[in-house]
Amino acid sequence: MESDAFKQPVFVGENGYIQKIDCVMDAIEFLEEWPVEKRGLLHAAACEACYSAYDGCKPVEAAHKAFTTWARKIGIIEDVPTAPPWMTGPKISNADLL
Repeated sequence: MESDAFKQPVFVGENGYIQKIDCVMDAIEFLEEWPVEKRGLLHAAACEACYSAYDGCKPVEAAHKAFTTWARKIGIIEDVPTAPPWMTGPKISNADLL
């Protein structure tokens, strides 16, 4: 199986807790933990897309899109700003200057 990592993570939040979904397996676990009484057709479609991507029958991007669509529709998607490159670049210590 090729990598199941998403090109961009999906951030979902509920009750003040934000979770980062990085890959197909993260999405599957999140979907499986979702309360049965809150599931619907979009949830089923997201599950099907994620399981198919995990099995290699669909592209990972299809799973990402289905999961993101479901999360946005039920209102749990979170827009988390990414850090600018200058904040995540290589660190320089004083020892490097000597």
